[in-house]
Amino acid sequence: SGMEKRKHMRFGVFLRKYGKVMIGGTIIALVIFCAVFAPLITSFPPDKLDVSNAKLLPGGAHLLGTDTYGRDLFSVVVYGSRTTLIVAVGAQLMIVVCGTILGLLCGYYSKAEKILMRFLDAFSTIPNLLLCLLMISVFGAGTFNMIVAMSIHGIPGVARMVRNQVLSLREKEYIESEKAMGASDLRTVFVHILPACSSYLLVTFSNGLAGAILSMTALSYLGVGLDPTVASWGGAVQDGQRIMFAFPHVVLYPSLAICFTVFGFSMLGDGLRDILDPKLR
Repeated sequence: SGMEKRKHMRFGVFLRKYGKVMIGGTIIALVIFCAVFAPLITSFPPDKLDVSNAKLLPGGAHLLGTDTYGRDLFSVVVYGSRTTLIVAVGAQLMIVVCGTILGLLCGYYSKAEKILMRFLDAFSTIPNLLLCLLMISVFGAGTFNMIVAMSIHGIPGVARMVRNQVLSLREKEYIESEKAMGASDLRTVFVHILPACSSYLLVTFSNGLAGAILSMTALSYLGVGLDPTVASWGGAVQDGQRIMFAFPHVVLYPSLAICFTVFGFSMLGDGLRDILDPKLR
């Protein structure tokens, strides 16, 4: 009937608009749930070495089997979600916050722009992975150092966008009249300019998370950035690659966790971009 057809069309439109966000959001909610409730989900500590039980196949007490050192793989995957989220979200937050502050400075003060933008341009020419390796080799391993190293490459792009937004908005009549009425720079920035950038910043944040996870797994696969005792998916793949043909499960499950999470963040980022900024399609 016509009523059912209309309902079906509405549902189709709803799915087209919000489907990606729903799929991505569900996957990320699952990853966040694992990260928050890791001690309740698994009873084995992720760093407990038990060489007598190494290389066990999935099943029995160890749901996903054990790795080369006898660590429970299910625990490594579950606790790895915690490490992954902390580093990826931390790096993206730093990119968005620092990029926004620098962009506002450059857009507002031309002297600051001359110095800062040249400095930022120089940094953005260095390949991301190379810059991360350089930073970590200079400042040492650790979660915080890894977050800082991973964020440096993304800051110039955000700064440039915010600066362009500031420059285009500064000329607008309502900003001119606000200034004429004695509004401070701070008020102009926080009341008019930042809200105009908010959808772009949210999309940048969510879209960049997938890339941040891949960078992080690449670094932990190369064995830099994190302490080897910290459970991480890239580290688990690196540990298991020597025996992957005899025991494929040691590489399969951490790799699936990486793919699953990256897919979730990509879907969420794309969906948010489609909703918040249709011009970017």
